[in-house]
Amino acid sequence: MKLKDRGDKICSNWDGTHKKYDWRVDLRSFDKAADYPGYFNRIIESAHTAIFENEFRRAIDTHRNFEVAGEVCFWKNYRNFQSKNKLTEKLLAHLKIRDNWDSFVKAIKQISKNPSYENFVVLQNTCGQKNGFAVPITFLSFYDPSEYPMVDKIIAYWWAKNRASYEYGTSPIFSQREDGWIQTSTISQKKQNWDVYIHWKRFCNEYAMRIAKHCGFNWRARDIEMAVWEAHKRNISLEILPAAKKPPMMNL
Repeated sequence: MKLKDRGDKICSNWDGTHKKYDWRVDLRSFDKAADYPGYFNRIIESAHTAIFENEFRRAIDTHRNFEVAGEVCFWKNYRNFQSKNKLTEKLLAHLKIRDNWDSFVKAIKQISKNPSYENFVVLQNTCGQKNGFAVPITFLSFYDPSEYPMVDKIIAYWWAKNRASYEYGTSPIFSQREDGWIQTSTISQKKQNWDVYIHWKRFCNEYAMRIAKHCGFNWRARDIEMAVWEAHKRNISLEILPAAKKPPMMNL
């Protein structure tokens, strides 16, 4: 979200990759779309992502429209051609039970206020993703994109390769399968990946502030993630921005 365009070269790659962000999803291609009238009936263009996020947030805040969570799940897994329908069908079957939906809503709100490992495990369980990582994180990010970025194998690859250049060299890396998927099949993998995610989240929040200072863009953590995601796909180097200077100490 851009406040002004100063045309600064220091920001050109961040700006350019964010503008190129490309994730177009046809919700109508969901196998069971006809079972959910009023949903799965449109195309989500990249430019519509923030509106889509707002719809999910409204569903959580009003405790209504569990179907939107299914749309988000399908959206996230759209290029996972072998599993997108199965994962979405499973989630919808789980959340259409009122008690399950209420537990999911409570878990989203709880982890957004207190991003602890324990609360992440609760979120995994309440959305039926006990071994999932990227999808539960997507729900959190959709609910509070200002604070929480998404994550997937592309982000994990970028983080492993580039984190040291951005002053996060002491951060661990995500545990990934051979195909790149972030894995949480064991407790140790789950704890490791949650720890890495907290570092990734911190980076996105910090760089959102740097972007505001040096580029004049009003970005969220989610916007930083989108730019990084697109930059890795296109093999583009993103500018390393100076940290904001702390105000001088006053002599009393």
